Amino acid sequence: MDNHFAQEFSGPLRPDQEAGLLAELGRAKMPAADQQKVLHTLRKDPYGAAVAELLNRGHLRELDNYGKILDMCKQGASRRHPDNSMVPAAYMALTHATELQNRGITRLGFELDTDTFDLDVYTRNPDGTVDYGYQLKDVNTIQGIKNATRKSADQLKGGDTSHRVAILDVHQPMSALTPRAFAQAEYAARRSDSTFLLRFEDGAITIPPNGSIFP
Repeated sequence: MDNHFAQEFSGPLRPDQEAGLLAELGRAKMPAADQQKVLHTLRKDPYGAAVAELLNRGHLRELDNYGKILDMCKQGASRRHPDNSMVPAAYMALTHATELQNRGITRLGFELDTDTFDLDVYTRNPDGTVDYGYQLKDVNTIQGIKNATRKSADQLKGGDTSHRVAILDVHQPMSALTPRAFAQAEYAARRSDSTFLLRFEDGAITIPPNGSIFP
């Protein structure tokens, strides 16, 4: 696995990135007013520069539901709702799709929501069925693992997905993981027949240990 650690802050959108970002948003036919919302959000978001770098590369623009990722970049945190930013989720999706591409996977997309499951990133088999389905969660504390794993399990179970994977980026060291939080993740993985990858600031844990993360 190329990335054993939770994603790190990159700092906000830089002025030298703005022209390229506007060009990419324009290419995607995003309305001008929404383009300005993306700029406003990424200028303040701690992941803004990293998101812009991935978008400006343009390597993901042909993926299914790419526009939904762009729309997520409009929603930032606010004083009233400090945890409402969708930028961390967009960054995780962009990063994970990039890693899949780097591994030679070409049949993939974003944001597949059906009656039975909800996937942030997915790969397809040659016949069009879903092979690997991913739920991605940005988690601030060890205490947040319970809700994140429970929600991931609910979103992954069901349907004919061949492999179900939840990736949690936990912004604390592995030493802070409690037996209770680990047991909660184990239970969620078991009940959804999924592999859970918990990435911390200094390492990662796979549940179950032999679970498959990538095609």
